[in-house]
Order: sequence, then C-alpha cells, then structure tokens
Amino acid sequence: MPPNFITFVGMGVVSTTQNHTCLQEQAIPLLRGYNGGAHNHFYTTSAAEMENAIMQFKYNSEGDAALVFGFQAPGTVPLYRAFQPRSADHFYTTSEPERNNAVKNLGYNDEGVVGYIYPSAVCCSVPLYRMYNPKSLDHFYTVNKSEKNTATQTLGYVTEGIAGYVLPV
Repeated sequence: MPPNFITFVGMGVVSTTQNHTCLQEQAIPLLRGYNGGAHNHFYTTSAAEMENAIMQFKYNSEGDAALVFGFQAPGTVPLYRAFQPRSADHFYTTSEPERNNAVKNLGYNDEGVVGYIYPSAVCCSVPLYRMYNPKSLDHFYTVNKSEKNTATQTLGYVTEGIAGYVLPV
C-alpha cells in the first residue's frame, strides 16, 4: 500500500482512505482586497499583484483571507481566477468546466490559477464560502461563517456553496 494511505479496521469492515497531511508550513497567504467603487473583491497569492491593485486600481487590503498552496500539494486542485471587465468582477472556482463556461459564454477573461486548495474537507481545513451579489455583480469568498451570514442576510449576497477547503490563517 502507498505510504500516504491509511487502512481502518473496525466492526468487521476494512476501509482504505488517502491520508492528506495539511502541509500548513508550506501554505501561503491568499490575500484579499476590495474596491468599493467597483464593488469588487480581489484575491491573489502575489504581494506584488496586491500592491499593484492597491496603488493603481484603488483596492483596499483586507488582509489574509486564508492559506493556500502555490504548488499542487497532494490532494489539492487548482483555484482558477477569471475577470469580467464590464462588471469588474473577479470569479474564482475549482471547476475547469465552470471557468471555461464563464470565459466562453459570460465575457470573463481567464486569469490562470491563483493557488491550489482542497476540493473536500481534510485534516485542519476550513470551508471557503462562495457568494454572489446580483445587484453589485460581485463574487465574495470568506472562511468566516459570521461574515458569510452578514453578507447573505444584510448585504444582498446569495450563497453559492463552498468553493473548496483552505487552511485557516
């Protein structure tokens, strides 16, 4: 059996599951910015890209949203970023078909991979909640359940589920 698999035996049932370690020491910050004039949340792992967004495009830094990987760690998938210039919306998804649809049919530009996250809960990961505001045309992502609840209950955002699982800051 490969070294990253664990076998469980109990009640007469044998189960084998892949063991994904958190690798928290290798994770990097997913930086969050917001431009109130454009009603747009922006996420990147590049400090230089965030600095450019702040200096050139009037974003405000909102700190570290979560920890992600800058490489494809075991068990992780790409977190794709796309940008819709007409609505100034940044959109993030782990689904390649969803990203492709946004680019092909919804006017988004493909901006590549921002980082790598888990597609399902593992070890010490937390959900990255995904929301959308149809009035301001903004996608918003947070690991903070209270912030998610405020956004959906008072700020006009609609829950779109969980984008994936990340490591807490």
